[in-house]
This record gives sequence, structure tokens and C-alpha cells, in this order.
Amino acid sequence: MKIVVLGSGSIVPTAERFGSGLLLEDWSVKIGVDPGPGYLEKLRGLGMSPKTIDTFFITHFHLDHVADLSPLLMMWAYDEQGMPSKNTRKLKLVGPQGLSRLVEIIASEAFPYLSKTMGCDRYTFVEEVEDGAHLQLEGIKAVAAKVEHFNGLAYRFETSRCSVVFSGDTLPDERLVKLAKGCDVLIHECSFPREKMVGKHTSEEQLARLAAEIRPRILVATHLYPVWRGLEERIEKAVSGLGLERVVIARDMTIIEI
Repeated sequence: MKIVVLGSGSIVPTAERFGSGLLLEDWSVKIGVDPGPGYLEKLRGLGMSPKTIDTFFITHFHLDHVADLSPLLMMWAYDEQGMPSKNTRKLKLVGPQGLSRLVEIIASEAFPYLSKTMGCDRYTFVEEVEDGAHLQLEGIKAVAAKVEHFNGLAYRFETSRCSVVFSGDTLPDERLVKLAKGCDVLIHECSFPREKMVGKHTSEEQLARLAAEIRPRILVATHLYPVWRGLEERIEKAVSGLGLERVVIARDMTIIEI
């Protein structure tokens, strides 16, 4: 599996990080997670059309995780030549309760031409999932778990060869620990240093305790706010005694292959 951390930061841009977003590729299957600000532009930088992505998973509805959902809904109506497409493939969206309403607000209220002119209802498929939901995609199984962050979900993606867990945004949560136990790759937020913690997030010390319980092969720290600039080695130091195979402090466009 190939993992691309398209967005490894917050809503505050830095030279290294902006927004949230993942791309998972396993053979011919592509999964998108959290189309935050700049997600589509970063796909363009990879030379990849968003339409090659089979399903988009959303962890929660904060702007740094869904800002590119609106342009995604619109661009799906066009073909590669920029012409209206009558036979476009389904845009598949999976996320927490309320996702259908969010899409309705975007397409029918905020930007009503998306429904009236573009006809996005004909190609948009939304599936709302709850804690413990299992989804079987082509070659990939996805499992959702509720986490402590504004109706947030974490996801576990499994193939015949490996497993990847993405925390989304969250406080340390035993439901995530249960979901992630024994995974190959844990991609977990580490928003703030311990002494500058704000909101429902995770510090480097809390991340170390979580990793000690979960025991992933590879730990990827993501969702770093600008306050981390120049201090990232503190995250590596916090988890250094856990015997992990690899620790990655993500920047935008970080690639992990397993």
C-alpha cells in the first residue's frame, strides 16, 4: 500500500503544512480521506485526477478537513476536457451522521446551481456511518470508530497485506485504541505540544502513551499546528523508547510505502 499525506497541518498554512488529507492506494483501489483545503491542487501536483479515487472518507466537518468538498462536488460534473459529462461515475462520500445534510447545504442552499444546473444529485452518493460500522470496498475493508472530537470518526483500512488507521482529530480515546490495536500504520494527530494544548486534540506525550498501547509498526504524526515548527524532534523523542519500526513526522506530500 502507498500512503500520501496530502495535508499534514491545520487551517493555518506554513511552508511545510496546510490542511488535512490522505490518499491511500492499494493496487487499483484508491481511497481519499478528508478533502481539506488544497486537496485537489495537491492531487494535481501528483498528476492524478480526483475521479480516479473510488471513495472519499470524511472524519468530521471542520473546514481544515472538508474545505475542498465544494469544488469536488462541482468538478465531478465535468470530463477531462472540461465539458459537461452526462455519464460521470458516482462520487462516493462516506462520513459521520450529518454528511448528507452538509452536502445538501452546499449543493442546494449555499451554491444552488450545483443541484439546479450541474445536477450533482445524479452522481453524488452519500453513506453515513456510525461507531463500529464495517464497509467492504473492492479489496479494502473499512471500519469506523467514534472519537472525542465534534462528531468525529476514526477509520481503519485493511487489505490482505496491511492495515492503516487514521485518527482524524481527537483527544486520546480508548475507542481508537481498540480500533487501532495491532495495525501496521497509525496516522495520528499531534496538534500541539503538551504545554500549549488547545481544544480536543492530542499532545506528543499523549501520543506516546497511545502508541505504547497500540504498538503499530509505523507511527505517523500529523495535523501539526504552526507552533510545532522547529520543535518536531520533541515528538520523535517522546516515542523513541517504544521500539517502533519507523516514526514519521509528516509534512505535506509525505509518502509512506508498506
